[in-house]
Amino acid sequence: MSGSNSQILMQQTASGRGKLIVVLLLILAAGVTTDAWYGVSLCLGAAIGMFLAEHFGSSRTREFLFLLGTPLLFFWLMFLATIWQQPDGASPALLSLGTLLILCSAIVPAALTVVALSIISAIVFKLTGLRLLKFNWSRSESQ
Repeated sequence: MSGSNSQILMQQTASGRGKLIVVLLLILAAGVTTDAWYGVSLCLGAAIGMFLAEHFGSSRTREFLFLLGTPLLFFWLMFLATIWQQPDGASPALLSLGTLLILCSAIVPAALTVVALSIISAIVFKLTGLRLLKFNWSRSESQ
């Protein structure tokens, strides 16, 4: 019985990875056409964070870290890439100040991006029947 459960779980994870890849490709295509790479980095982080929270979030704290930490990490990496492209380079003071500013100012856009991707995924599901990203927001702590 446990063998069939593990097979079902493996198939669901593989299916989820395929859907995640489709979402990531759509986000990257939007980035290429709009050239809004900071927003794209937030969306990429939010999509990956939702996938991780759905499949590996065993507690609310872990889910919270996946849902907000991953978009913030992607946004911070985008900031680092921008700083390192500057002719002056990156000083430790600039990196620490930038990290603090990103942590303080990007947390709300990161949370809004996760919510927006959830809403867009629900709309796509209603229109096409294809569920791209799924996160159970009403899951109780005891599960």
